[in-house]
Amino acid sequence: MKRPLCPVALVITAIVFIYLRISLTDFYKIPDFKDGETGFITGVVTRKEARPGPSGDSLNIIYVVPQNISIGKMKYIMCSLKEGEVYVPSVGEHVKIRGKFTSFKEVRNPGEFDSRLYYATLKIAFKLNNAEVTESDRSEDVLREKLYSLKMLLEQNLDLNPVLAESDAAVLKAMILGDKAFMDDDIKDMYKNSGIMHILAVSGLHISIIGMGIYRALRKCKLSPFIYTIVPIVVMYLYGEMCGIGSSSFRAICMFVIRLLAPLLGRTYDILSGLAVAEILLILDCPLYLYNSGFLFSFCAVIGVTVVRPSMEKLFEKRKSGKLKFSGDEDTVRFRLYLKIHSGILLGLSIMISTLPIYVLFYYTYPLFSLISNMIIVPLVSILMIAGILCLIAPGLPGILPGILAHGILIFYKTVCCVQTVIPGNMLYIGHAGPVKIACYCVAVGISLSGLLGKNVRAKYLRRMLLAASIIFLIYTPKPGLMISALYVGQGDGIVIEDGRERILIDGGSSSEKKVGKYSIIPYLKYRGIGRIDAAVVTHEDKDHISGLLEIMDDMEKGGIRIKRLILPDVSDASRGENYRELETRAQSIGIPVSYISVGEEITIGKSSFLCINPNMNMTTEGANAYSTVLLMKRGSFKALFTGDVEQEGQENIKKIISDNTALFEDITLLKVAHHGSKYTTDEEFLSLIKPKIALISCGENNTYGHPHDEVIERLENIGSKIYRTDESGAVIFRIKNDGIEAEFFRSKETG
Repeated sequence: MKRPLCPVALVITAIVFIYLRISLTDFYKIPDFKDGETGFITGVVTRKEARPGPSGDSLNIIYVVPQNISIGKMKYIMCSLKEGEVYVPSVGEHVKIRGKFTSFKEVRNPGEFDSRLYYATLKIAFKLNNAEVTESDRSEDVLREKLYSLKMLLEQNLDLNPVLAESDAAVLKAMILGDKAFMDDDIKDMYKNSGIMHILAVSGLHISIIGMGIYRALRKCKLSPFIYTIVPIVVMYLYGEMCGIGSSSFRAICMFVIRLLAPLLGRTYDILSGLAVAEILLILDCPLYLYNSGFLFSFCAVIGVTVVRPSMEKLFEKRKSGKLKFSGDEDTVRFRLYLKIHSGILLGLSIMISTLPIYVLFYYTYPLFSLISNMIIVPLVSILMIAGILCLIAPGLPGILPGILAHGILIFYKTVCCVQTVIPGNMLYIGHAGPVKIACYCVAVGISLSGLLGKNVRAKYLRRMLLAASIIFLIYTPKPGLMISALYVGQGDGIVIEDGRERILIDGGSSSEKKVGKYSIIPYLKYRGIGRIDAAVVTHEDKDHISGLLEIMDDMEKGGIRIKRLILPDVSDASRGENYRELETRAQSIGIPVSYISVGEEITIGKSSFLCINPNMNMTTEGANAYSTVLLMKRGSFKALFTGDVEQEGQENIKKIISDNTALFEDITLLKVAHHGSKYTTDEEFLSLIKPKIALISCGENNTYGHPHDEVIERLENIGSKIYRTDESGAVIFRIKNDGIEAEFFRSKETG
């Protein structure tokens, strides 16, 4: 059988995938402890790294294989040592460490980064923060400790280069040494949003430059085949150990080893067989790699180059015209340029086709112009790598010339990325797709690229149409009739309402979760394929309702999710505080129209209307809660009341309006309970007027305010409301249909 390892790899992958579907939760079992509890572990230090700490000092991280506790299928505990002058153990040292146990954060919203799963793929069970070594045997793994010291020396050489900016040094550390810890988040986002994040991964490019460079140089020295084969393999192994062997670097080094050993053993190297060997070794060592985006992206990109591209070339080969050609016709500059562009486009499309499932599984967006930017940027990566390596080994003045070259290329990269991200329509918001849809896509693409449908002209057109239809099928997401999502934002509010292709965001902030916009709200919007918010309503100016919204505005300025209109409560100047003014100013600075709403005014989104019943125009209050915007939503027979943090005077206003318009407020289906379930609002009189069937409470888990208060829960239960709480269920999503409401928690589902 030709390439027997490929079907073996597919069978093993299928078995591992089924095994994970059955027993994934087994990987999360860790010792019983409370977050923040101080404890001890004893074990062996296997590796370490340095990161910038919160205060600006270097923060040392060590990874310990524990001996006094069991961590199941995991292997390491990540220990963040105290900042300042503390003892940093060597790799291989047996230590006893004291610190605060910290588990990885559980995902509470669709689309959020799953840190538990990510660290599980690295075999890390939990963290020990603010740790210190209390006992040590002072032993050492000499090789790995020296490799770590060499890495720190090389990073220092980059920092001391007189030409390189701090951001330049950080990018080169990531590219050459696999250390992304010092990269600014804005730079990471810029590379990611431009579709060139792959150039920062230690992978095949590094092997071709460093490993194959050594191999070819030794061959020219006319050494024995054994020497010029083994030496590059040893060097690349040590290089991988120094950088920290990840899935992409292991895959590249494994294929490099097979590539060099094949002729030495009298065999022919086959790239797909090498890829199969690397995949088998990785998933047998850590089955959870099948849930790792870096692992999947690395392998799918290679498949795109080696399998999809040749098929694409045959599918889109130019028909021979029969026109008489003369000698030299194909040697013109124009023709050679055409061939390069044609080849570059086919390569980019091939990689896109093979990696598109990874985007819909993990990223939910696709940078449309990444094909062009990669054609511009990738040819310069080899030059940048060589310049960066020279900067590593030539500190100070000798590093000026390569530093100038590297600095110039990185400025050019930044310019290309900035131009790309500001082009309207650059980012395609494709949303999430499930495994069944992805499987159908893969089957359809396989049929279109194979010869199953024939190879004549008509068959080729049919195959091209099938390929295009497959891509459209994967990236198209039907929009819901009406969907209301109450996100878990900790102690705060964040409600996304989708009515067909129009969306409204009511509040977005938190007082307990850091960067809730970046890490919770924006990921959910991307997960849903939402690249535009038609209206963002701010009920009032407290930080727990606006902090995330400000982050969405920052993202919009960088070419991210767009807000078409900001709606603020129309209150008196005396009631507009500092946060209110900040929102106005920030929105106006990036071109978001600002409008104001008060009692009697209405917003229309899709087929839904939102009637404002608080605040009164030019209302003056002592606190922001009282003037909270309260909206009555209507769509057919469905009614919902969104109350912000309304209390005191505002609560009396809405009770009066409801009493005067009882027919309008009959049959309220959904109530967003005011002020996170505070006992000072949502009183018995108010509830007796509206009698909501469902009560939604947005509050933080174990919050310091004790929300929701027992008194409010009792009042809601007394009128027969079904209560949903984000602190208990994570995100709560309501799908409104003709025959009722379906309430979906992030991890379970229930019909009401």
